[in-house]
Amino acid sequence: MPPIDIHAHVVSDALVKRLAAEAPEVAPRLEEEAGAWHLTYPSGRRSGPVPAGMFDLTSRVADMDRQGVAVQAVSVPPTHFFYDAASDRAPLIAALHNDAMVDLARQVPDRFRVLATLPLASPAGTVEELDRLASEATVVGVELGTNVNGRNLDHPDLTAVWQAIADAGLVVVLHPDNVAGADRMGGYYLHNFIGNPTDTTIAAASLVFGGVLNAFPALRVVLLHGGGFVPYQIGRFSHGWAVRPEPRQRLQEPPGELFERFFFDTLTHDRQALRYLIDRFGPDQVCLGSDYPFDMGSDDPVGQVREATGDDPAMLESILEHTPASLLQRSPAPAGGKASA
Repeated sequence: MPPIDIHAHVVSDALVKRLAAEAPEVAPRLEEEAGAWHLTYPSGRRSGPVPAGMFDLTSRVADMDRQGVAVQAVSVPPTHFFYDAASDRAPLIAALHNDAMVDLARQVPDRFRVLATLPLASPAGTVEELDRLASEATVVGVELGTNVNGRNLDHPDLTAVWQAIADAGLVVVLHPDNVAGADRMGGYYLHNFIGNPTDTTIAAASLVFGGVLNAFPALRVVLLHGGGFVPYQIGRFSHGWAVRPEPRQRLQEPPGELFERFFFDTLTHDRQALRYLIDRFGPDQVCLGSDYPFDMGSDDPVGQVREATGDDPAMLESILEHTPASLLQRSPAPAGGKASA
């Protein structure tokens, strides 16, 4: 079975050069330190360490072969969302990233698919970018941040974006960034350990309680890092909806079934947690995710799935191949914007 990794990031060398020429206000500077690479941005933000595979295609394919990964759905790292870019520049910046990923996928079409990035702070620009990519077969989904400059994903300004994504039939992969509570998580790398799963949970809850999943039942949404805290708190959400008036402002039905619609990647770093995730939602809602090439990712993502499943052939086929392959197929909503879940 050819394993498909739905959670892998890329910043190609060609993209870095194009950003320096056409969008220098966001272009990172590559710096080598102790045999690894870092990206330093004009804002002062620094990301890394990462191996050469972040930038170099030959190194990336070699790493995939070593990990036993046949296909990567590539996406930008969250440092490249640039949702705070000037509104007249954001669409260009997103397009430069998407063109670079499409070029990568075209070079080795049997190894890569593209999760496009979108200029979410410019909803009109986002819809235009989706239209521009509509005929590009390598683009099979979108990667969105878990918030847009601190606004949750149920914000009314994003309604047209959700409509366009649903109409295009693109899978949505949510990646945390600009996480809530970062002012209290400055030490110990807690902004990643705790902040990332927290912001994923906020995003998922906003889509459920804010009515987005009800309004667009065709949406397929993947929660990374094992789904944040969502898999372990559905009972709390359901109980709270039953006893409190606040969560019923936009949601008139119990939230349990809506939370059951999410998909999850395997990046839990814990055999028991991954096994619980699989048992809770079934292997048809769990898909391989490595977070390549970051140190907070898994260097043996396939092996960790094998360990958690006990090498069960049916589970492995679902998690490594069938579920990610089905998600990475466009599934447009019927005319009228509504589709069966």
